Amino acid sequence: MTRAPAALARILAADPAQAAELEAGVERAALACGLDAPAAARLAQAVEEVFVFVATRAPGTSFGVELRDRRHRIDARLRCRLPTEALHWFNITQAIDVSDPDALDALGLLLASRLVDRLSVSLDPDGGILLTLEQARQYPIPAEGDGPSPAPAALVDAPAAAVGASVPGLARLFRQRMGISVPRQFQADGLVRDLVEAGDLSALVVHDAAGHVQGGVAWTQRQPKLVEMLGPVTAGDDPAVAAVLVEAAILALAGSGVAMIYAEERGPGFPEAEFDCLGQLGSRPLHFRVIAEDVGAVTWADSVTRPFLAVFYEALGLARGVSDAPAAAVDRPERALLAAEIDRVASRVTLRPLLDGTDLPTLIAEHVDRFAGEGLDDFRFETDHGVPWQGGIGRDLMQAGFFPRVVLPHGGLGDVIVWERDWMPM
Repeated sequence: MTRAPAALARILAADPAQAAELEAGVERAALACGLDAPAAARLAQAVEEVFVFVATRAPGTSFGVELRDRRHRIDARLRCRLPTEALHWFNITQAIDVSDPDALDALGLLLASRLVDRLSVSLDPDGGILLTLEQARQYPIPAEGDGPSPAPAALVDAPAAAVGASVPGLARLFRQRMGISVPRQFQADGLVRDLVEAGDLSALVVHDAAGHVQGGVAWTQRQPKLVEMLGPVTAGDDPAVAAVLVEAAILALAGSGVAMIYAEERGPGFPEAEFDCLGQLGSRPLHFRVIAEDVGAVTWADSVTRPFLAVFYEALGLARGVSDAPAAAVDRPERALLAAEIDRVASRVTLRPLLDGTDLPTLIAEHVDRFAGEGLDDFRFETDHGVPWQGGIGRDLMQAGFFPRVVLPHGGLGDVIVWERDWMPM
């Protein structure tokens, strides 16, 4: 994953008089990065709404804005003195009581959360807030489809190569061979190209003598030590070629610091025998493979998650010292904050906790109800067990109807448990 240069970088005092100028500057920079006009306007307005709120609540404080072009999306990173107790207004389910003056003051935060595609929050060591607003590019999906798969042909006598100019051929092959199960990264050629250029997707391909893509495998680096593999796909669903592609990908990752590979969105011919199957999400088994020495991780757990983690660690031979998650503090915050990642093609919502609060079970239920009302039916929740308080919310999740399904080692600051709603172990 590469770090893009800043398209805009400013530090200014939080003053409502500068709001219009800031909004215009963000919009110009987003347009210059290639974002379409409506999306650029939404991102700029979201930044302006946050700025005005901070300027009202903490006038004169430092407000930093950094816009980065990730090719497939634009990130606006805001460093500011946004009051922690106000962050719950970013919840997409938050309602506004027009009779409550505080709620009306926070209307801009609520609007900002709805203007962008994704939002994340973290706490700065200096006591401030780092807020990241993401706006994704839109890509046309070929209306005419991709036609038939290429006929299987003899491969050139050469190792698998970086995807390079073969992006369109690889994208088509993924769609042809995986159909409705195609990973979201391959739904449009332009998206694949921009993900590769941004360093957010890597891929290897093999060709025939005519230069046609006969097979490929891809991967994304979720965290420095964890990679998700996508595919492989081959023109003839050839398991021998698929196995060669997987081994080539593992070889390419050697020495990179990656310790673990997992595969959920597998292509035909995936070499299951070379991986450990340690759970499933929905109808999809998850396969894991350790490719480098695992040096351990800090893990926090409660009585709900400790037994589940222990079974997984034993199966993969991972050494972990599991500590008891801290009990809920007497002064536990009242309001929690959740991030929602939506994949409408897969009808899936993945929820992640950003801030703890006593209303967490209710908040989770509100998110499920909202998205179920939009026709989505696959609900996941991820807890990062490198974060002490997240290791202690197992009962809240069970209360909301979620059950632990799989562990992603090194999936966050520590190991991540993926929970699924309305699933009961047999």
